[in-house]
Amino acid sequence: MDLPFLDRARWVTDKFILLMLGVFPLFVGFQGYDNGTASKFWFFAVATGVWAAVAGALLVCGLLAGERYSPRVRPAHIAIGVFLAAGAVSAAASEYGTVCLVGGNRYDGYLTTALYGVIFYGVSMLGRPRRRYVWALGLSSAICCAIAVAQLFGLDPLGFYPDGTNYYDKFIAYNSAFLGTIGNTGLLAAYLCLAAPLLTVYAALSGKKWDRALFLPAALDLGILAACDVDAGAVALAGCVLIAGPVTLQKDRAARIAGCASAGVTLAGLGTLWFWPGRSGLFYEMSQVLHGHLADEFGSHRGQIWKQGWRLFREHPWLGTGPGTTGLRFDIQWVSEVRHSIAHVRNAHNVYLGYLMNIGIFGLAAYLAAMGCSAVTWIRRRKEGPLYPALGAALVCYFIQDFFGLGLSLTAPMAWVLWGLLETDTK
Repeated sequence: MDLPFLDRARWVTDKFILLMLGVFPLFVGFQGYDNGTASKFWFFAVATGVWAAVAGALLVCGLLAGERYSPRVRPAHIAIGVFLAAGAVSAAASEYGTVCLVGGNRYDGYLTTALYGVIFYGVSMLGRPRRRYVWALGLSSAICCAIAVAQLFGLDPLGFYPDGTNYYDKFIAYNSAFLGTIGNTGLLAAYLCLAAPLLTVYAALSGKKWDRALFLPAALDLGILAACDVDAGAVALAGCVLIAGPVTLQKDRAARIAGCASAGVTLAGLGTLWFWPGRSGLFYEMSQVLHGHLADEFGSHRGQIWKQGWRLFREHPWLGTGPGTTGLRFDIQWVSEVRHSIAHVRNAHNVYLGYLMNIGIFGLAAYLAAMGCSAVTWIRRRKEGPLYPALGAALVCYFIQDFFGLGLSLTAPMAWVLWGLLETDTK
């Protein structure tokens, strides 16, 4: 049956996906990195709102014209629905009132969460897995990394830094480390944790000659990720190789062998960490955590942040205190080297802990359940062309870095787009 309105809604969705993977990462606004969070948030919010309105109107027109479209509801859709409902209940019950809608200067309130849900449902029900999306992310990440290379050479090609400064003035002239078109190097690492596995796995499995060229931006992504010197990125990549490696193999026997090998490497790695002899560095900190010791200074003071975050979560365990309220509750601060200003903690630096604090146990449980449901989808669909295994690998890497990450709207919308594509109903 011909469904012209549905086809038009899918056409609009296709353009939205290309926009979010190919243009959104490169948009930096017009006021440098200082206003980067706001610029990217409004880009994402307006683009999502316009797309949802147009696609929704087309579907309504199709319904009135007699078109029938019944998208398949997967378990992940139900889990995300519970997650969104938990956030809404938490916001309604919060003592912080309307602050929960936008979430302060981090733009992490319920409005942002709801837009993520719109992306997930819209992309999964109207989107189709297409090769062009991989190339869009490959092109945007290559441009982002090319700009980062110039910045590492002390240049400022787009005038992002304060006047007379460059990348190496980080934490001296300005209170952060900015690189590429994303901004904060931790957020840049999150973006590259999405791009590098997607490009690598797709290029390896595609079988098409031209798709091998995707190894080039993937290599550039990995190089800049190393230059960022963000431990979360290194841990995420290692975890991605161990978890996603066996799943991406197309032959069942090879996958089982690789799975056993990954399990063995993991156990050997844990054993090595347990007996690690060093007294400093990432491996030392991981070793201490295995022994039950989480010092305040571990993970760039994440130890201190997580311990206070856990205490704050236990004050409101069921509903949390509302989306976007994490930054209002921390009382951790340091004297910054930049003009001896005071730096305040505004984020849990762990997406999952942030959900616990903001929307409570039920909200986080629903989010984790959605991840689990999509993991099953990924495994079941790993032989349906090269895109599904690549999408799963990208999301695994991203979700691992989320354990140490900020989870802001500078990068998260792209993850939700890929998550929706993994759950698409049509080939």
